[in-house]
Amino acid sequence: MKRAVKGLDHVVVMVDGIDAAEVAYRKLGFQVQPRGFHKKLGTANQLMIFDKNYFEILGIVEPTEFNAERREWIKGGGGLANVALATDGADFAYEAFKKAGLNPDAPLPFDRAVEVAGRTEHAAFRTIRIPKVNMPVVGFFVCEHVTPQFVYRAEWAKHPNGAQSIRGVTVIAEQPAKWTAELEKYFGPGSVKREGDGLVVDTGTQPVRYMPRASYLARYPGIVPVRPGDHPALLSVEVASLAACEALLKKNGVKVLKPDAGRLLVPPSEAADLTLEFVE
Repeated sequence: MKRAVKGLDHVVVMVDGIDAAEVAYRKLGFQVQPRGFHKKLGTANQLMIFDKNYFEILGIVEPTEFNAERREWIKGGGGLANVALATDGADFAYEAFKKAGLNPDAPLPFDRAVEVAGRTEHAAFRTIRIPKVNMPVVGFFVCEHVTPQFVYRAEWAKHPNGAQSIRGVTVIAEQPAKWTAELEKYFGPGSVKREGDGLVVDTGTQPVRYMPRASYLARYPGIVPVRPGDHPALLSVEVASLAACEALLKKNGVKVLKPDAGRLLVPPSEAADLTLEFVE
C-alpha cells in the first residue's frame, strides 16, 4: 500500500556560516559529508548520514526567491528548521496533501553533485513544500529520493561518535493541543496522542514531541533555547555506546551535560545553534 508519509527522512539545521558549522560537527564526532550545492535553490549543505535517515546543516550561498523565507528565519536564531518526511512518491503525497487541505506546492525537482567511488554523480530529489499557514510550528516537507543510492551509503554511515540513527525531534510549543488537527492532516487520524502536558506524534518512524517551554526546560536542564516562542528545539540521536560517545566529546573539548545516566546533552553553542541529545 502506497503511503504519502512513511516516517522521518531527514532533518534540516539552518546555519549562519556553514564553514564554522562543519568544523563544529566534526568536533562532535560526526563523519561530515563533502559540501553539496543546490544551484536552483541558492543553498549548500553537508550531511550526517545514517542507515535509514540523516540530518544536514544547510547554509545560504546565494539569495534567491526560494530561500527568502529561510534567510528571514535564520535572523531569529538559526537551529533546527525543517523535518523532511519520507514518502512512497511525491506525486502521490501531493494529491493526498491537497485532499487533506494542506495547500501543497507542486513537486519541485532538484539535484546536487556528489562524489561516489571516485565518480561525480547527481543525487536527485523531488520535494513538496507546505505554506507557513499549514505549518504546525515545524516546517514539514516531503522528500522523494529519486537516486537513494547516492545518499544512503554504508561507508558514509560510520561516525567516530558511534551515531546510528535519528531517535526523535522535540518541539517547544506553549499550547501543544492547538496543533493536533493540523498534525493529523500530515500523519493521519489518531497519530497524535497526549503525553503529560504535551503531545507525541507518530510519524510512522521516529516520534516528534511537542511540549511547553517549562516542561522542556525541566526535561533538558541547563539548556537555553536559541529562539523565543514556539520552535523545533532539539534533535535526539542514537549512539552505539553512550560512554564511548561521552569520552570522545570530552576528549574533543565539547561541553557536555549529563542530566541522568541515559542521556548526554550538547548545548546549542556547541552545535551551530542546535541542541543535541545522545541516547543509546
